[in-house]
Amino acid sequence: MKKVSLLLCLALAGISATAQESGVSAEAGRKATFARNGFWDNWFVGAGAGASVYFGPSDQHADFLDRMTVNPSVFVGKWFNPYLGARFRGQGGKIHSFSGNQGQNMYSMTHVNATVDFMFNVTNYLGKYNENRFYNFIPTVGVGYNHRFEDKFKQRGFNGPTFNASLLNTFRISDRLSAFAEVGGFIVEQRFDRGPKGKTHWNGIATGTAGLMLKVGKVGFSEAVLMDNDLLNDLNGQINKLRRENDDLRNRKPNCPPAVPCPEVQPAAVAPDTYIPNVVFFRLNSANIDNNQEVSIYNTAQFLKANPNAKVKIVGYADKLTGTAEYNLKLSERRARNVAKVLTDKYKISSDRVQVEWKGSSEQPYKENAWNRVAIFFAQ
Repeated sequence: MKKVSLLLCLALAGISATAQESGVSAEAGRKATFARNGFWDNWFVGAGAGASVYFGPSDQHADFLDRMTVNPSVFVGKWFNPYLGARFRGQGGKIHSFSGNQGQNMYSMTHVNATVDFMFNVTNYLGKYNENRFYNFIPTVGVGYNHRFEDKFKQRGFNGPTFNASLLNTFRISDRLSAFAEVGGFIVEQRFDRGPKGKTHWNGIATGTAGLMLKVGKVGFSEAVLMDNDLLNDLNGQINKLRRENDDLRNRKPNCPPAVPCPEVQPAAVAPDTYIPNVVFFRLNSANIDNNQEVSIYNTAQFLKANPNAKVKIVGYADKLTGTAEYNLKLSERRARNVAKVLTDKYKISSDRVQVEWKGSSEQPYKENAWNRVAIFFAQ
C-alpha cells in the first residue's frame, strides 16, 4: 500500500506545471504558458532625450525647425510576462506654439507629462520568446497628466489629462543593457497653449526619443509545461499493477508452508576500476538537471577520482517525437554541456578528462521515447 501511495504522489506531481529553462520558449509566446514571476522580477529603468513638436491650429504655418524642442524622458517599468508589461514615464521640457496667419508669433512654454503606459511586445507574442533577442518591437498606449508651468507673462498654468501612444524599438547590447528608439506622441486639451482656438477640442505633441534601458533584479521568464504524458502513463500503469498485486495478496488464503530462512548473503564490492554507465534523465524541453539525477554525476566523479587515468565522454540526446531536428540538436548540446559543467565545476574533475558530444534526435539509445531525453556517460 505504501508503494501505491508513493506512486499516487508522483502522479499528482506530474499533473502540476513545472518551470523549464529561463529566457526561452519552445513555442510562440501566445501559445506558451509561463511560470509566474515574483514582484521584484523583470523590472527595468530607462532614460533618453529627443525632440518634440507641437501641433495646434496655427503651428503648421511656422518653420518646422522652430517648432522642434529638446525633451528628456525617464521611465521605470515591469514585465508581467514576456509580452505584457507596464511603465511609469515622465517627460517634459520646452514646447513652442505659434499664432498668426504666417505663424509669426511664437510662445515658449515649459511642461511636464507623467504617464502610465501599457506595453505589448509583439516580437515575443508572435514569435518564440527569447530574452537574448537583439531586436524587439513594442507598441505602447497609456494615459497621463500634463502640467504647464506659469510663464514669465504671468499666464496661468495648465493641468489636464493626456492620451498617449508610441512605438518602442529596443536593441540588445548585453544581458541587461539595451538601446532604444521610440516614436509616438500624445494629445492634450486645446487650452494647453496660448494660441487661437481650433475646430477640435484636442491638440497634439509628437515625440521622438532615443536612449538606454537597463534591466534590474531577476531577469527572464521560465516556460511552464505539464509533465509529459509518457511518464504519467507509466506511473498509472505501475499504480494499477500494484493495486492488482495488493488485491491478490489480500484475497490469498493463508495455506502456504512456513518459509525456509535464507542464508545471509553479503553484497559483492565493486572494484574501484569497474565503471557502470550512468545516465542523467531530463524533463520535456529542459536541460536543467533535477536534484534526483545528480547522483549519476556524483558516481561518475567518484569513479574518475579513483582512476586518475580514466576519461569520460558525455553524449546528449533528445526524443524524436517532440521538437524539430534543429531544435533537438541544440537542446541535446545544452544537456551534455550542463552535465559536464557540474562534473568539472562542482566535483573538480579536469576538463581535459571530459569530452562532450550531442546527437539531438538523430539517434535514439532507448526504445521508450521519453527515456531519450538523456545524457549518457561513456568511459574511455
